[in-house]
Amino acid sequence: MSRLDLSSWAERWAQLSARERAWVRVAGVVLVLALLWQVALAPALRVWRESPSRHAQLDRQQAELLTLQAQARSLQAQPVLSAQEARDTLTQLTRDLLPGAQLVAQADHHRVVLKGVSGAHLSQWLSAIRQTAQASVLDMRLQRSPTSPDIPTMWDGQITLQGPQRGAP
Repeated sequence: MSRLDLSSWAERWAQLSARERAWVRVAGVVLVLALLWQVALAPALRVWRESPSRHAQLDRQQAELLTLQAQARSLQAQPVLSAQEARDTLTQLTRDLLPGAQLVAQADHHRVVLKGVSGAHLSQWLSAIRQTAQASVLDMRLQRSPTSPDIPTMWDGQITLQGPQRGAP
């Protein structure tokens, strides 16, 4: 029997009783409905249910990207500092925001040695050096200072910075 030989199928169909034909039709309808559900309806329903949360997630990502874009534009709008201006600004910010930190100038890098610096001061300093002194962090090695539970966490370590890049966009 070949696949395309419908006459044998028609003969077999004719031999079935009316009740058997009805059950075969019902089984066929159930099979078609199950296939329709699996292929068309269930995926569409899943997308429809998940769309509000996905939309909210995309809105959050867009807001983050717009914030980053605004930061990048503000950084690009700043004039590039000379090496001396950047060094002076970095020295002043370190003296003001990180008391007790040591700033060591190396060829085209600066190394800041920290001892017992609070996380809030460190965060404020990192933000300020990026925006004001146009310095970027090359390497940061920090560890928690041993403190008691009632004292806020303090940090020790060193940070290597690079000054403003000449010719950078």
